Amino acid sequence: MAKKAAVNKSQAIRDALAKNPDKSPSDIADMLKADGISITAQYVSTIKSNAKIKTRRKVVARRGRPRGTTSGGMGTMDAALALIKAAGSLQQAKNVLSTIEQISQVVR
Repeated sequence: MAKKAAVNKSQAIRDALAKNPDKSPSDIADMLKADGISITAQYVSTIKSNAKIKTRRKVVARRGRPRGTTSGGMGTMDAALALIKAAGSLQQAKNVLSTIEQISQVVR
């Protein structure tokens, strides 16, 4: 006796939602039941909400700052203090910054 090919129910739901984004979960479940796939409206709703969560996670990840960068605050202060310590004094750090500014104006 031949076995039936396994149906990926989640993928069937995602495909049906892509084709019919305006349909409710119960409508999608009824459509898939007509195709011979036994699914509840609650399962369709779960798959639909999980897809939204994954989409939101991707958007938030893209908006975030790259790791290791600072947006001011103590990270910038720590870097400034490290520059002063490396230069030896505040005046020498100012001289280094002045030199960097002059170089950047020449490079432009």
